[in-house]
Amino acid sequence: MIDFRATASDWIQPLSANGEATVAMVCFPPAGGGVIGFRPWAEPLRAHANLYAASLPGREYRVREDPVPTLDPLVSPLVQAMIPPADRPLLVFGHSFGALLAYEVVYRLCEEVLIEPAAVHLVVSGRCAPHVASQAPRLSHLSPRDIVFRIAERHGNIPVALLEEPDYVAMLGRALQADLQITEEYSWPERPPLPCPVTALGGLSDPVVPTLEIEAWRRHTQGPFDSRLFPGDHFYFRTSSGQRALMDVIARCCASLAASDESGVSAQYL
Repeated sequence: MIDFRATASDWIQPLSANGEATVAMVCFPPAGGGVIGFRPWAEPLRAHANLYAASLPGREYRVREDPVPTLDPLVSPLVQAMIPPADRPLLVFGHSFGALLAYEVVYRLCEEVLIEPAAVHLVVSGRCAPHVASQAPRLSHLSPRDIVFRIAERHGNIPVALLEEPDYVAMLGRALQADLQITEEYSWPERPPLPCPVTALGGLSDPVVPTLEIEAWRRHTQGPFDSRLFPGDHFYFRTSSGQRALMDVIARCCASLAASDESGVSAQYL
């Protein structure tokens, strides 16, 4: 079960929050993922954003907690945890499952007027738009171990050495199963578009998110929208060239968000 004593710092971990950058960036991980996957981003983004990452139950620092297979028990505390970083313009990034979670959190922040729409920019990656049914094969009904090996076979994103560690496979499988259950059971409640800008990103060879589903995010913003596609698969940013391209897009978003906040008007983001 969730540790209800968890504080905002348990849900959102700082990675390079030195207080000097104009923009705060909060990252939401893919299914089964955690904070550690975003650590390599801290240095290339240091001049552009104070970097934070969502820390979810059932993994890393919170491995003693049970993973959460439903959306609201994640969204509600994450919304509250986002308020301290939002003392400055806020860039919210999510990849795959993390894109869905980021969208729900940003929607709640805007709906409850906890942040000014001009001061937030949502960047989603590797995820179909909320109103589109995912084409990814359903896996959450499988055993945690089977889920891990299916994901490893599909995406090649889990080192072979870790697949030989039963404790790691068990931990990762439980987290993956919960996150995948959320995505597989998600049903978009028809609602107005976000009042903030949205940028949607994806890989040209992604086997589970066709390029048209990246463009479909346009429906979910009243503000500026841009989409970018990169060479590569679902984890297009694993390569050095892919990561550089992604960091460049994020840096541009940060610069435009900061400029928009200073001027008080929306800027063209990319």
